[in-house]
Amino acid sequence: MSARPLCPLCQRPLPSCYCLHVPRLHNRWPVRILQHPQEAAHALGTARIAALGLSDCVLSTVNTPDAALLQLEDCVVLYPGEGSQPLSRLRSGPVTGLLFLDGTWRKSKRMLLESPALAALPRYHLESPEPSRYRIRREPRAHAISTLEAIVQSLEFLEGAPGRYAGLLTVMDMLVDEQIRHMGADVYRRRYLKAETESPQSRHLSAESESAERSDRTPGPDAPDH
Repeated sequence: MSARPLCPLCQRPLPSCYCLHVPRLHNRWPVRILQHPQEAAHALGTARIAALGLSDCVLSTVNTPDAALLQLEDCVVLYPGEGSQPLSRLRSGPVTGLLFLDGTWRKSKRMLLESPALAALPRYHLESPEPSRYRIRREPRAHAISTLEAIVQSLEFLEGAPGRYAGLLTVMDMLVDEQIRHMGADVYRRRYLKAETESPQSRHLSAESESAERSDRTPGPDAPDH
């Protein structure tokens, strides 16, 4: 069976292309995104929405962040953790490039640890991020948000323009809703809603049980976990 033709811009199958729904918006603070290679193949990755909608946004899929940084202007990294400063401290300074890491928590953290140049950049974080609307990925931290949500919230805060970039999140909502319809309400409830009400210990046991079920259905131990 031949592969389904993809839109060259959003990389979605042509019947699911969302390009016409993406608003074109001018952003005053430049956005730069370093994307983990595995994230590039994720069907519901959100970074591409930002790349299509923002006037000043560069999305780079990289194996070695250091090499990509040589081609970027001076930036600060938007990433929480030790040594990270509140984004409010950046608001009163000159406009500078905002660098986002696109990947799971584990993968983005590894990008930082394995890149001296990336780790050396000033680091900032959203002080009170809004709850995530990305409902189909489980993250180890309750305040985790998608790459697009981090970009939108950061830009709106720095530019003092609440809601200015909300149209980009509307596209994300559309993709998430479509995916939930495809998987079915029962599957969605079992995989995602259940995790919100379980204790961490219960989630761990549930994950082990689900992993065992997958191993019974798949031909080997290296089956994908998503």
